[in-house]
Amino acid sequence: MTTPRVLLIGASGKVGSKVVKEFDKNDKGVILRLATSRQETAEMWQTEGREAVVLDLNEPTTFAAALANVDRVFLLTGYTSDMLIQSKHLVDAAVDAGVSHIVHLGVFTSRRDLIPHFNWHDLIETYIEASGIAWTHLHPNVITDSIFTLPALQETGSFSVLWKEAQQGWVFAEDIAAVAATVLREGPEKHASVNYYLSTEVLTGPEVANILTENSGKKINCYTLDPSVLEAEVSQVFDVGERAYMESAVITMKLAVAGQMTAQTVVRDDVLTVLGRPGITMAEWARQNLN
Repeated sequence: MTTPRVLLIGASGKVGSKVVKEFDKNDKGVILRLATSRQETAEMWQTEGREAVVLDLNEPTTFAAALANVDRVFLLTGYTSDMLIQSKHLVDAAVDAGVSHIVHLGVFTSRRDLIPHFNWHDLIETYIEASGIAWTHLHPNVITDSIFTLPALQETGSFSVLWKEAQQGWVFAEDIAAVAATVLREGPEKHASVNYYLSTEVLTGPEVANILTENSGKKINCYTLDPSVLEAEVSQVFDVGERAYMESAVITMKLAVAGQMTAQTVVRDDVLTVLGRPGITMAEWARQNLN
């Protein structure tokens, strides 16, 4: 039996880099190919003995070579409305390359959300499903690492949220990565046609700060800002696709403040489903990282 080759898109990003670390712990049963849009990054990985290719989601001409002899793909797109055309072209190229399984990182969708970028992910997933390729969709709620990181907390003792004191569902990128690596390693035989929802806790920003404080012994503050703070920045973004995504993010935050994201303010821990252990809590993270 041929060892399946996994193409990891976004391998240098916040989530993708953690997926790489998961495979570094255990790459048994697969060959990992890292993808980046930067030639210098690909060359650096190659000097480390890794299989690496250049794949620019804005350049479909880079897709065929990157997908050659690939069995499974981790599809992660950027924060831009260009994700629609990027993903369609990538899926088409995956069909042509004979890819057998696509694992897509989306959002915590209800499939009926009044949020543009949630709808874009819905459309992408529908297209993947129509392609004939086996699929698995990962649906993370608010990714904790996009709100605060360990170095920043240690340096400033604070973080900010842009949805005032509204509740949100939270999950750590470490858990998303562990789920993604497991699904990619175990393949479509076990995970085809499954949606995994990743929402470990439902908390307000101040509640998160209190938990971090109580479990670290260090005072952590949360600044609860209004979505208008981000809205004021949107006009300064000149890239049309990025601005459209940021405008959608503002809509998300306004709906959260208005209490209109009830479908997202739930605990649904498919980390436990896939890994056999529950997702990491804020308290556990604080005890492991802030003490």
